[in-house]
Amino acid sequence: MKKKIAIIGGGIGGLTVGYFLKKKNYEVTVYEKEKDLGGLMGSFEINGKKIEKTYHHIFASDTEIINLIKELGLDKQLIWRNENMAVIYQNKVYAFNSPIDLLRFSPLDLIDKVRLGLVSIYLQKENNYQKFEKIKAYQWIKKYFGKNVYRVLWQPLLKGKFGKDYKEINMTWFWARIHYRGHSKLGYMKGGFGQIINKLSKNLNIIYKNVKAENLKGYDLIIDTSPIKSVKYLGAVDVIFTSKQNLSKYYWHNINDEKAPFVAFIQQTNMIDDYGSHVYYMGGYYPQDHKYFKVKDEIIYQEFFEYLKKIFKEFEAKEIEKRWIFKFPYAQHMPRFAGSSNNQIPRSKYIIHMNFAQIYPQDRGINYAVKQSRELASLL
Repeated sequence: MKKKIAIIGGGIGGLTVGYFLKKKNYEVTVYEKEKDLGGLMGSFEINGKKIEKTYHHIFASDTEIINLIKELGLDKQLIWRNENMAVIYQNKVYAFNSPIDLLRFSPLDLIDKVRLGLVSIYLQKENNYQKFEKIKAYQWIKKYFGKNVYRVLWQPLLKGKFGKDYKEINMTWFWARIHYRGHSKLGYMKGGFGQIINKLSKNLNIIYKNVKAENLKGYDLIIDTSPIKSVKYLGAVDVIFTSKQNLSKYYWHNINDEKAPFVAFIQQTNMIDDYGSHVYYMGGYYPQDHKYFKVKDEIIYQEFFEYLKKIFKEFEAKEIEKRWIFKFPYAQHMPRFAGSSNNQIPRSKYIIHMNFAQIYPQDRGINYAVKQSRELASLL
């Protein structure tokens, strides 16, 4: 008789581990509380084309997800683009893709630029992340990059991502961001990453129901991918809109302004132009008690679009064709110090908890969800 496994959560992690276990001849049932699958990688339609509810791409170093895409027969859909990034500082857009761009970045002086380049190269080459454990990111960055580089580049991004808790973030988190990503080609799938979700779930039994692990009876094992109670999470809010206006030649824009209502601006159609209009994301991370999880959507639209006008003077809200808001209360855990509770795998005899909060020293990402799922499936 086949062993029966229940998986709580139909996000990329839950579906991937379900897919691997199904291949090992387990009987797999996935419970999903929402009306659709995918979680943070869930999709919706723009002009008849599927697209993610929150911005996604992969890196050339993301071998786990690349191999899964090949295994699912979707590799012909995978496209690669050169990194196309800008930094927005004091409402001015600066290209940030090459040494020449760095030399032209006027908010930093020559010594700052040299330090930025050399320390970044060091972090890319250094493989021993353990040496950064027990060190707070903001202290290390300020010491080695210098106070001005910290003030202009890294402090706004730390605050934008982690809010008032930014000083508690582990340096291994920052090391991982620079070490694995650096300057890399970016990957996206024609037709969207939702194709992965569809393929993974095809042969799984999906039940759309909100259920707790302790209420599931009759299974040999339960894999719970829901948030871990002992871990602190931040939520995310994404505003997406379409317009005929072409606001930028860059794909990704870091907003280096602590007063900005969002931390990233993405012109999706500079990655893939497949929607009949320009598609834009504006996204940020917020405490779960933030006003954006309480107020009417119209207030969020107003604040986001007013700020966007400060960056791109030519932006006209009246040119917006369609707009959407998606909210995720558990989008980012707080990566603290190694050995803390968020790095352990809570489990009992019949329940295993698998969540992106456990992929230390990474914080999250499609690639590491696949890696985590493959490793768990291999143990069973």
